[in-house]
Amino acid sequence: MKDRWPVQFPGINWLGEEEEAAVLDVLRRGTLFRYDGPETPTQVQRLEQLARETYGVRHALAVSSGTGALFTAMSALGIGPGCEVIIPTFMWVATVGAVVHCNAIPVLCEVDDSFNLDPEDLERRITKRTRLIVAVHMAGTPCDMGRIMEVADRHGIPVLEDCAQCNGGTFGGQMVGTFGKVGIFSLQMNKNVTAGEGGLIITNDDELYPRLIGAHDVGTSWKGGQPDESDPVQLWGQGRRLSELGGAVANVQLRKLSTVVNHMRSSKERIKAALSGLRSVSFRRLNDAAGDTGPFLILVFEDTHAAERGIKGLQKAGVRHVIGLSDYGLHIYSNIRALTRKVPLSPAGNPWALSENANSVYEYGKGACPVSDDLFSRSAIVTIPSRLSQEQEEQMAESMRSVLKSL
Repeated sequence: MKDRWPVQFPGINWLGEEEEAAVLDVLRRGTLFRYDGPETPTQVQRLEQLARETYGVRHALAVSSGTGALFTAMSALGIGPGCEVIIPTFMWVATVGAVVHCNAIPVLCEVDDSFNLDPEDLERRITKRTRLIVAVHMAGTPCDMGRIMEVADRHGIPVLEDCAQCNGGTFGGQMVGTFGKVGIFSLQMNKNVTAGEGGLIITNDDELYPRLIGAHDVGTSWKGGQPDESDPVQLWGQGRRLSELGGAVANVQLRKLSTVVNHMRSSKERIKAALSGLRSVSFRRLNDAAGDTGPFLILVFEDTHAAERGIKGLQKAGVRHVIGLSDYGLHIYSNIRALTRKVPLSPAGNPWALSENANSVYEYGKGACPVSDDLFSRSAIVTIPSRLSQEQEEQMAESMRSVLKSL
C-alpha cells in the first residue's frame, strides 16, 4: 500500500494547519479561560454559535467532555433519588454512570436489530417512576426517533439524546440531538469531531438552558468575567467548562463535520456493496441509511460459533479493528462490573440503598436482557476509518469478502 492506513479516530484524520493556527492564536493572546483573560475570549462562544447554526437549535453549551455533558444534562433535568432512567444495553459506561451519579436507578432496555433502543421494549420498561429516556445513537447510526418520541410523548417523559457516536447523523432529514428535550455530543479523540476532550449540549428549551449553564459550571451564569450572583438560577455546579484551547480545535473541526461524515459513510457503503450477496453474514438494520455517519460496520452471523470463526478469520486476514460485540468492553451492559455488582457511590450504599429507590429493584448481569445478549453473541463490529482511499477500501472489502464467503 502506498498510502498510510488512516487511524481509527475519525476527526484526527482531518487535523490540519487550520487547527494548529487556531490553537497558536489562543496561546499568543494568552486567553485560555472561556470567560475572562488578558484579552476577550472568543473561541468557546464562537463554537457555541457554530453549534446552534449546525444543528439548527436555539441554545448550545460547550463543556469539558461528553461525560460531563451527560452529567450536566441530567442534573439540570432534576434527575435524582426516586427517579428511574431508561437506557439501552448497548451504550458507553458514561451513560449509565451519569444516572448512578445522580442517585437515580438505571433501567435497561433491549436493543433491536438496529442495535439501538427498541421502541417496543421501551414501552414495557416504563413505570410510574420513569423520569427520563436516554436514546443512544450507537456506532454511528440514528435510533428510530419517530417511534421513540411517540412513546415518550404519550407518557409525558423527556428524552435525552446521546449523540456521542453519531455526530452529524440524521433521522428523516432532521439532525440527531434535536428530537428530545436535550441532546449531547462528545468531542473526545474517538469522535467524528474532536478536540481531544470536550462536549456539547444542545436544546430548544428556553427554561432548561439557564439550568444547563448553572449545572455545568459554578451553579449560575457569568457576567463581566465573574459569576453573576443576581442570576435567578442558583444550582450546585460541576466545573465542566471547556477551555479556549479546546474551543479553538473544535471550532475548526465542527466546520469539517459534513466532509468527515460524507467520506466515512461513502466508504462504508462501498464496502457493504462489495460484501453483498454473502449468505454467511448480514448487516445491522439501519433506521435511516441516509442519516448514518458511517464509523462502524456491524456484521451479524447466524450463530455464536459462526461469529467466532468469522472474527478470527477477519483478524488473521489483517482486517483492522474488528471485535466481537460481546467482548466490546464497557459498551456492553453486562461487561460493566460496577453496574452488574451495583457498586455504590459511597459507604451509605447509594443509589441502590436509598429509601427513595426501594421500589426500583433491577438486575444487570448477563441474562437481564436476553434479546440483546443473543445479538451481541453473534455479531462483530468493524471500524471504518474516515479517510480511506479507493485502493484501501478495495483492499479492506477484498480481505473481508475472502474470509466471509468461506464460512
